[in-house]
Parts: sequence; structure tokens; C-alpha cells
Amino acid sequence: MRAMLSLAWHTVRARFSSLVGTFVALGLGVALLAAMALTLVSTLGGPGTGPRWYVTPDVVVAGATTVSVTTGSGDDRETETVRTQRSRGLPADLVDRLSAMFSSATAATTATAATTATAATTATATAASPVRMVADAAAYAVVAGAPGDTVHPWSAAGLHNYTWVAGAAPRTEGEVVLSGPTAHRPGDQVTVLTARGAETFTVSGVLRTSAPAALYMVDRVVTDLAGGRIEAVALTAGPGESVPTLADQARAAVGVGDGDAVQVLRGNSRARAEPDPDADRRETAIALLSATTGLAAFVSIFVVSGTFTYAVDARRREFGLLRAAGTTPRQVFRLVLGEALVVGVLAAAVGGALGAMLAPRFARWLAGTGFTPSDFTARFVFWPVAAAFGVGLVVALLGAWLAARRAGRVAPIAALREAAVDPRPMTLARVVVGLAALGGCVPMLVAMSAVHSSDAIALVLLSAMLLVVACAMFAPLVVPPVVRLLTAPLAASSGGVVLLARHSAVTAVRRTAATAAPVLVTVGIASATLTGFGTLQAATQSAAHDRITADAVAVPGGGAGLADPTVARLRAVPGVAAAIPVTEDPVYVSAGGEPEEWTGRYATGADLATVLDLPVVDGNLADLTGTATIAVPAGRWKLGDTAEIWLGDATPVRLRVVAVFDRQLDLDETVLLPWDLRRGHASQVADTVYLRFAADSVVTAGGATVGAARAGAAAIASAGGATVVETDDYLSAAGEQEARTNRQGAIAMLGMALVYTGIAIANTLVMATRDRAREFATVRLAGATRRQVLGLVGIEAVLVTCVGVLLAAVVTAVTAAGARHGLADLAPSVPVAVPWLPLGAIILACLATAVLASLVPAALLLRRPPAELAGVRE
Repeated sequence: MRAMLSLAWHTVRARFSSLVGTFVALGLGVALLAAMALTLVSTLGGPGTGPRWYVTPDVVVAGATTVSVTTGSGDDRETETVRTQRSRGLPADLVDRLSAMFSSATAATTATAATTATAATTATATAASPVRMVADAAAYAVVAGAPGDTVHPWSAAGLHNYTWVAGAAPRTEGEVVLSGPTAHRPGDQVTVLTARGAETFTVSGVLRTSAPAALYMVDRVVTDLAGGRIEAVALTAGPGESVPTLADQARAAVGVGDGDAVQVLRGNSRARAEPDPDADRRETAIALLSATTGLAAFVSIFVVSGTFTYAVDARRREFGLLRAAGTTPRQVFRLVLGEALVVGVLAAAVGGALGAMLAPRFARWLAGTGFTPSDFTARFVFWPVAAAFGVGLVVALLGAWLAARRAGRVAPIAALREAAVDPRPMTLARVVVGLAALGGCVPMLVAMSAVHSSDAIALVLLSAMLLVVACAMFAPLVVPPVVRLLTAPLAASSGGVVLLARHSAVTAVRRTAATAAPVLVTVGIASATLTGFGTLQAATQSAAHDRITADAVAVPGGGAGLADPTVARLRAVPGVAAAIPVTEDPVYVSAGGEPEEWTGRYATGADLATVLDLPVVDGNLADLTGTATIAVPAGRWKLGDTAEIWLGDATPVRLRVVAVFDRQLDLDETVLLPWDLRRGHASQVADTVYLRFAADSVVTAGGATVGAARAGAAAIASAGGATVVETDDYLSAAGEQEARTNRQGAIAMLGMALVYTGIAIANTLVMATRDRAREFATVRLAGATRRQVLGLVGIEAVLVTCVGVLLAAVVTAVTAAGARHGLADLAPSVPVAVPWLPLGAIILACLATAVLASLVPAALLLRRPPAELAGVRE
């Protein structure tokens, strides 16, 4: 074995130029896989290692921030837990108990905080108990030109480090402190959008902090804006007081009655009490990068195995010569594996290092597009790089092993064979792998057609991968008829070059199939994925267009929503028949033994049917009132059932089902909740307000005038920081935003993989062209000119691209049909949206790459005289 490895090493050194193709394919494949794996692992680390808001306190008492579902019992008991974006509000009596424990009648209130009558926000310390206590609250507040969308009591400013830019702390109820950077300065009058509407405040100061940007007001104002809800109580131990003892005292105050609703945190766990505004983006990034890493693994394995297999197959004459010289099949087998091992170790090592360098750059791009938090970066972790190295090496050895078995069986007479005819293009391994891929694809397509939800799109990529493998394996069967069909119109009129190109492509079936494979995977994966997401978007827009029947929509402008007083004034405008506020927030439903995040839409049930055409199959949306009702999708609950869910702040609720609506694409995994239930649990303002105007206030048929109601609503909305837009314009803007997000997601998921497969197209064709030096010499010696040989090479490159594109079209057609069938019952119409422009660009890029990668090395070879070229060493 050592002798064969030594021979393999010397062979690699002697044939390094011809093995560059396999080295490039494996090195870049490992780099792609390592970069994606490192980026994915970096997203799994959570929001950070320590708190950003509760930095200075030693102990933080906060509401629950998790939702758990427990199944089974005894040894089979399992608990699945997810973290919510916000914590549950603290019970008012708990704040009183904590205040009584850590303060007394002689408490000395700190100079920077005022104690409220309800003890909602206090900062106290006493001689008897030197513990400093701050009850933190948060409410919606936005100032144009200043960062942040929440306001906190000024006493909470000391919970993290800050420095003054200008000014001082707020002293009256009409003052506000802003976080920088901002152009506002102390003394400026600013409009603050709050849950009470637009209010005018005077800027008392501007500060700079590493904590999340926020506004600060005197404690009493914030308590009122927050509706009495307390986010957390922060405790700071005095001199000589131990943090564990302080935590134990806090737990004693919490007591048994509060159960899992309250958590006492210290150390890095204090971060769990902070809102996690990046949670959605982090989950999106994890899902996106999981798909991207899976795709990277697939294309790497596909390209590397195919490249190594082709590289070995192309050396059939060399192995025949070795066999004629007395080498045994076992020795040939070991030689091939030894070469693969040497090249694999070197290429995988280089690829791992390159992937480690690419990951941070890819992570910065993701942060710039908004898919991940702005401070996201890829950190180096050894095991993903090692795993990518191992996967690349194993795949290289496996591809070489399959070809080495055939190489060992090459007859000595093959050394004398000059014809390029493949004796057995369809091997048993191809048939087995192809049938296995088809067998795996069938249940995927069946599931895609039967799932009838947006989850059908998640199966598109998996189905496309399996179909690509199947098409690649069975390509030798379809290459001859496809090539004859493509060249039939030109064969009779274009002379011998086209006939020779057709003959060459048909006889060297294995070479044609191998060079078409990178085109197949490039166009097939891109086309199937883009068409699947385009179809989902088109179906979603179709459902939304039919769903929204409002005449106009009020949407936030500079703020995050519309306050209840603004909504009330919109309703009061003469000619406004209905003004229905809607806001979205996550809810959690127990599904399959784990908490699953759904969308909760809070709305007023009365008159909801006048602005939204909801497919209610049972019950009445007018009953969606109070704080204990819910409207649900069909199939899970029935009318009158009690639905047990968790709200976005981890609060469990039991709600009576008053309406059941049909499952639709834009209502997938969505429940409707009464407007009043959101208080203290979800956003204090409305995301959107749907408007219905009286018949005499609608725009005239000519569109030249606007009714007084529309103008009045626009004025009210503008004063509340919102804009009134036509429903069609609102839907168009939403569609454009979704399309932009989908484009960026497609670039993130497909971009690096397609660049790699594009390089693989060039790499494979360069390898194939270099291996045809003797064939070109024979054609030249037979009388062909240099130009004719280049024409032959160019036509074959076009044929190879066409074969790959046609096979990719089969992949796209099958997956698109499955996706359309899976979405058919969820939208009024499900048009198959093929993105012709980007697909055309990808196909043209593949064609240009294939032609250039074939012509350039061929032109370099043909610079040598035919007699010299015929003697080129293989």
C-alpha cells in the first residue's frame, strides 16, 4: 500500500496540470460548504453572551420569556421550549412585595428617580437595606430624527452605562431625554408619537449609550403610557451584600404562587429579561442558512463526485497501458484511490482555509441586507471546517472509488483503442443511484401536492435536488436523442462540422453527460427555486387582493403604528363608514408536542367584514369581542371549543372559538384575536387601519375629485404620523417589498452555490477539452482547418448547454406542478410564475461560460502543429 501511495504521489506531481480540475472542484466545494456551515453555526449562538440593557444591576426579576410544551410521562417525558421576543409583565403585587422587602419608611429616594404612588417605578436604598431597586417599564414612543421606539422611566437610565452629549435629566412631565445620534438639542420642541397620540415635549438632554436606543421621561409619565405594566425589577446589591443572597431574597419574595410566570436572573442570564427585537431576523437567518448550507452540501457533493468520476473515466487508455505493462486490477484500484487521497487532502485543506475567510464576508453581506442583526458576524469554530474537510475528502474518495472499480477492470487492449465510443455509458451504479433518487422524489412530490399550505414550497428545493440527481444519472439515455433532435435542422445545411459535432457528442455519451451535469445543477436548482418562490408570491398576492375590500388603508409613516386616539378620530370623520385597526404579533400553539409560532392578528370584530372578505365557514366575526374570544382556521378547532395558546409575551390564555374560517394562503397558521386582548401583551398601536367610506364620499368615476371623507381621514392620519393610501397602491407596495425580500433571499440562498456551479461548468469543460488533444490532432491531420476544429468545439459546447438546460426544464416543470397543486386550495388562483429574465440571464451565463471554457483551451492546443499535438502525453 505504501508503494502505491508513493506511486500515486509521483503521479500527482507528474500529472498535476491535468489534476488541477479535480483540485479546483474539491477545494472550492469545501470552501463553499465551510463558509455556509460557519455562518449557520454563528447564528445558533443566540442574541449574545450578556445583557445590553440590564448591565449594572446584580439581579433582575422579570416575567417568563419562554413557552414550553411537555409530552409523555416518566422516562418518556419530554419538554420542548421556545423563547419569546418579550417577557411577560410582572404581577403588581409582586412589585409591592419586592418594594416592601427592600425599602422602609425611612427609605431615601435617589436623586434621579421619583417614587410613584403605586410603587410602579422606584429606585430606593435604605440604611437597613442598602439594596437599590428600580422597577422598569416600557411604552411605545417615537420621535422623528431620533433612534428608538420605546420610552423608559429615567430611573432606568442607570441600569446601563451612558454619557451625556448635552443637557440634563428630565425634571417635569413635559420633558424627554433622547438617545443619540440625533440633530435635536436641549430646548428643542419635539412631537412624540405615543399610545395616547401625538404629544409635544421639550428635549431636556441627549445621551450616548451602548444599550438599545430609547427615550426617557419622568417615571410617572412612563407608568401611565405603559398602562401600569412593569417589565422587570432590577436589584443592585449594596456594599457587603452578596449577589447569591440577594437572588435568594428575591426568590423568596416571588413565592410559590407566581410559579413559572416569574424568573430571577443574574449574570449573563439577565439578558433573558430584555426584549429581543432581532429574534425574527435571527430565526429567518437560521432557516435561510439551513437551506443554504444544505444546498451547498448538495452541489459540492454533486460536482466533486462527478468531477472525480469523470477525471478517472477520461484516463481509460492510460489504465489500459498500465494493465498491459503487468499492473493488476487491485494495483490500479489502489493507484486511483491514492491519487484521490493526495489531491483530496491538499484541496480540502486549502478549501477549509478559504471557507474560513469567506464566512465573515458573507455574514457582513447578510447583515447589510437585513436578514441578520446589524452586528452579526461569523466567528471561527473548528468543527464546521473539519466537517467540511471530511465531507469533501470522503466524497472525493467515493467518486474515485466508483470509477476506480471500473478502471481496475480496463482491458490491456484499451491502450490501443483510439475511438471515443463509450462501451457502456449506463453503468449499474448510475441505474441504482438514479432509481434511488426518483424513489425519494416521488413521496416528496406526493407530499407537496397533499400538504395544502405554504410548507409545500419548502419541499421544492428537496424535490429539485433529487430530480437533478436522477436526470444526471439517466442523462446518457437522453443525450443521443436530444442531440439528434437539436442538430436535425442544421445537419443538412451546415456542412460536416455540425455532423461531426453531433457524432462526437452522441458517441462520447459519458463525456457529454458529465459536462452537461454542472449546467443541469446550475439551471435546475435556480429555475426550480425561483419558480417555486415566484409562484408562492403570486398566489399570496392573489389571495390578498381578494381578501382586502377596504377603500383605503392608513399605514404608519415615521412611527411604528397608529394610536387608539388616532383611530377613534378616523372613525369620527364624516363619511367614514368603518375604520378597523389591525396589528400583528406572534402567538404560540402546541403542535406535534412542541410550541409552534403562528401569527396573531388583533382586530375589532365589529365591522371587520366590511373591510376584509374572510372565508368564515362557521360562527360570526362580530362576536370577536372582549378578551376571551378567538377566530381560528378550520381543521384544528371547532366552534365553541376552548383554544389554549400563548400570546407573544408568553402569557397563556384560554379563548372561546367564536368563528372558524377556511384555510387560505394569506391566513396560513393565523388566528384572529379581539382588539382589547392586546393591551398589556402586544403592541400598543395599530400596524394598519382599514378604511371604508360611505357611498357618497368615494372618488368619482373620472378620478378627478376626492371626497371630503377621504381628505379628512388623510389629515387625521397625517397628524398621527400615518398616511392614507389607496388599497391597490398598498397592495402593490407590499408586493414590491415581498418581491425585494424574495430576491435578496434567493441571492443569499443561491448566490454562492451558483457561482460555484458556474465555475464547475468552466472547470469540467476545460478538463474535457484538454483531454481531447489527440482527437483534435487526428481531425487536423484529416484535413480540417483550425477554424473548423474550433467551430466543432463551440457547437459541442452549445449542445452540452442545451442538454443541461432541457434536463433542468424537466426538473422545473415537475416541481412547479407539484407546488401549484399544493397551493391550489389556498388561493383564488395559483399562476406558475417563471422568472424569465433572471433565468434567461443564468442560461446565457452558462452558455457563455461553456463556450469560452471550451474555445480558449482548444485554441491554445491548436497553436501547436498537428503532428506535435498527436504526440501529446496524456
